Amino acid sequence: MGVLCALAISLDGLAQSSREMLFPRPFALAVDDLGWIQGGSQDLQNGPWRLGFKRVLTARDYLPLVEIGKAVGIRIQGVFVLCELDRENVCAQYPSTTRDGRNWDNTRNRSDQQIKIMETIERNSAWLEFGLHGVGHEYWQDGVRKRAEWYNLEEERPWQESEIRDHIECFKKIMAQYGLTSESGQSFPESFVPCAYGYYWNPSAKPYSLGKVLRENGVKYVNSPLEAIRYQNPPANSDGGFDNGVLVLDRQNFGNEWWEPATLPRLPVNEFRTDIVEAHWTNLLATDDLFQKGLNERWIKLLQSIQARPDRYLAKNTEQLYAQWLYKKYTRVVQEGSGLVTIDNRSMPVEALSGGFAAPLVLKIKLGEGKHISQAILNGQPIPAYMENQGYGFLYLPPLERRAYRLSYQTGLTLPELTVLNQGSYNVYSRRLLDRGVAFTLRTYGTQDVFTTSMKAPSEISCSNPKLSVVRSQFLPERQLIVTRLSANDIQGETGELRLLF
Repeated sequence: MGVLCALAISLDGLAQSSREMLFPRPFALAVDDLGWIQGGSQDLQNGPWRLGFKRVLTARDYLPLVEIGKAVGIRIQGVFVLCELDRENVCAQYPSTTRDGRNWDNTRNRSDQQIKIMETIERNSAWLEFGLHGVGHEYWQDGVRKRAEWYNLEEERPWQESEIRDHIECFKKIMAQYGLTSESGQSFPESFVPCAYGYYWNPSAKPYSLGKVLRENGVKYVNSPLEAIRYQNPPANSDGGFDNGVLVLDRQNFGNEWWEPATLPRLPVNEFRTDIVEAHWTNLLATDDLFQKGLNERWIKLLQSIQARPDRYLAKNTEQLYAQWLYKKYTRVVQEGSGLVTIDNRSMPVEALSGGFAAPLVLKIKLGEGKHISQAILNGQPIPAYMENQGYGFLYLPPLERRAYRLSYQTGLTLPELTVLNQGSYNVYSRRLLDRGVAFTLRTYGTQDVFTTSMKAPSEISCSNPKLSVVRSQFLPERQLIVTRLSANDIQGETGELRLLF
């Protein structure tokens, strides 16, 4: 057997030597039930399940998610219930959204705290995603609660399509009370988790499917326990599939129940069978401020331990998570020799690319002491982004087309020149050289820093998207880094080309 044949191994498993590139599974948390102001659940009063945590929630109760996400460099997927943030009683126009129907009156919860909550979410959208969960979490039919908001679980049949569209419209009207409108450049949430796992899976879309309605309103990413879907032949557990333009992935709970405060998954990481792990807001909240810092540190330690595994990596954001799931399912990555990897993406479904699900593919490699990936070339072009964490080098390749690729890489004592060091929660799609500099196309969230390796200071920095503004820039000569702070207008992120001229 020749040398190259002897070295050719699949990268789906663990590395056989420290020089071999790894093709890791992504990992993310999906945190349900954000947005409530009253924490106590009302099962016995014909009301909604909430947090099972009987106290009032305030703006600072969102900070643990922000601090955890920022500490490990990810944007945590949060999904929201908005009825108690309704300042204009618009829920009364949609009687199936709340227990009180047309008599809905949210005066009890109306205060400046609502404003502070939404300001906190917008200000920290780099680390916490604003996703869709529901308006009131349940469905009320003639004043009687039914489980649940997006599908009739009790009778195993869908609600009327008009009702589903009304709930989405109500969600939009509450968003608008805080300036989150298309007129102000704000998008509807891209991610969704169905309340109580009630999802109407129906790829035929006759008479309709939840996926079709969601996609028409901007949602692309759905996750829920697939075992809860008992109709229309959904994907198998631990799998996923497309439903009229949305990608639905399985997620599971691994030991932290929805009502348990300060609780992490009880199963060890190597027993996580899905790439998305279920959590609820209560799980990330301590029973007293005195214990919150310690709880944050436990979550951070768990996430860092996942990053340190050879077979996993922390997805920077939801878009990257779903793209990596697709790559792991359809893409073949093989180590052909020392410093050489082939990538075959020809089996990627056309729907994945035409539907806008292409994002950076992530590979990782164990680094020796003092070593870096000093160069990585994909089909003749340097990769746009790279990161080092937990003893590994992470390579962020550009979104792949349906074709074959060849990746060559070298380790050395220096970082790759004119490359983004992806320490934030953004995606870097491409890198191109200019006459006097370099340009990176990226999608970023909130306000955060973009780090670019460079041996000299730039003379000019600009962005092609006026809604993705350059707040400030600094050159750190001792680290040979350009630090550019970008701020995105849209709470769901902005895409633009960052140009550095020298």
